Amino acid sequence: MLAVVIVLWHIGPDFYQCHLIGKDIIAMKKRVMIVGSGFRGFCDALHLLDNPDVEIHILDSAPFFGGVMHSLDIQGFSVDKGVHIFDSIPVALADVVTEIMDGQVHEIDFVSASAFNNKVTPGFSLPDLASLDDSAVKEKIRAELLALASNVPSTLAGTLQELFAQRYGRTAAEIFSAIFQKVYGISASEVEATAIAQTSMGRLKFLDDPDMLDLKKDPFLDTVLAARRKAVGKVDDFVSIYPSDGDAMKGWCNRAVGWLKSKGVRITLGQKITTIVETDANVTVHTDKDVFEVDTLIWSNDSLRALGAALDIPGDVDGHQYGTPMLFATLLTQADKVRDLTYLQNFDPDQLTYRSAASGRFSHQVRADGVSFVTCECPAEIGSAYWNDPESLGADVWAEIKELGVVDADAELVAADIKRIPVSFKLAKLGYADAFKTFHADVANRHDKVVLRDVVPFFRRDIYLDSAHLSELVA
Repeated sequence: MLAVVIVLWHIGPDFYQCHLIGKDIIAMKKRVMIVGSGFRGFCDALHLLDNPDVEIHILDSAPFFGGVMHSLDIQGFSVDKGVHIFDSIPVALADVVTEIMDGQVHEIDFVSASAFNNKVTPGFSLPDLASLDDSAVKEKIRAELLALASNVPSTLAGTLQELFAQRYGRTAAEIFSAIFQKVYGISASEVEATAIAQTSMGRLKFLDDPDMLDLKKDPFLDTVLAARRKAVGKVDDFVSIYPSDGDAMKGWCNRAVGWLKSKGVRITLGQKITTIVETDANVTVHTDKDVFEVDTLIWSNDSLRALGAALDIPGDVDGHQYGTPMLFATLLTQADKVRDLTYLQNFDPDQLTYRSAASGRFSHQVRADGVSFVTCECPAEIGSAYWNDPESLGADVWAEIKELGVVDADAELVAADIKRIPVSFKLAKLGYADAFKTFHADVANRHDKVVLRDVVPFFRRDIYLDSAHLSELVA
């Protein structure tokens, strides 16, 4: 763009000499700071890269990039904190992940299983109530479902327990509520109905696949019932991939930093925000180490308590969430003794494990001596015997996953590492939605240049698709 600059020289009491100078003006880019380097922060940056007029800066208080995706170093392995596969993501996102990994990814062909009532259902990752021994209970569930289908509930459920009843009937709802209590350590009557999106209880299977498919012919039942994927067939065009460089998700996190920097993204790690001050001109971000001036701040971190403190806005939205405590077990054994599966979810209320994954195998981590590892997420109450003495959990979990067939019956435990995770899944307790709505309105009313979105997607594909709308908010 060409601008004309007028320059005046004073050459006498009442006379000026005028010259016109042509000069190219370089348009200033809009400075956008993204707070949070987890998957949401990455997706936000990814979509904003499409706008050449935006200068992107990612800030995170953690000393590493990737949030919960950044793997732990355990017994010489890179171990993900749970199952963090790029699961069922759009092809466009998979292409970016592949580019970041220089092609070192492999497609995950899910080999899943679930356990209930001491029985394992291959190829299914939700509770399978077909494992129930009492046929009368199954018939009762069927009758209640048919009654619901003939009179679909019109009122919105307030609690998750009420939602289970509206979707599956009272009998199945009681079973699902017991499972929920086991996995998350809180009653389904204490959390909002929206919590179902973070569970593996979004659909019900209580009969064999042919019978389930027959029931699914009803429009309402089709939305709430499930059959094994192989019986249903391909249902979408999403793909599932995982890094194959042998460094688990940490490898992707580290490579993503270099890839983003090569695109001009600035990344600052290990700095905690103390205050955020907005003026008509810009936003000044004070950290414990530095001061940054930006035009727009995007909050992509899951701690609203930190945002409220920085903006001096009262309210404790985080206090309306329940952080499920878990004991996270990494169990080393010979790779050829680990079953070829992605993960198994155990819904038996009286057992120790919830999700067991053949993480070492699908992350391509096997030592020269043939040793790899499996991981187990084990619900635990803070202050319980296992919580206070986590190492005592190893042998008991090892025995349980042998019974479940995650490892062979003759597999030997080489080593075990048990870590306390005080907060894993964050669930919305009753009152969360109202607290979030109030806090979101306060931020929006007081700050034009601080972006806090009114949705918090859970699945990776939803996070990616939600970030696509970000350009509308920073225009």
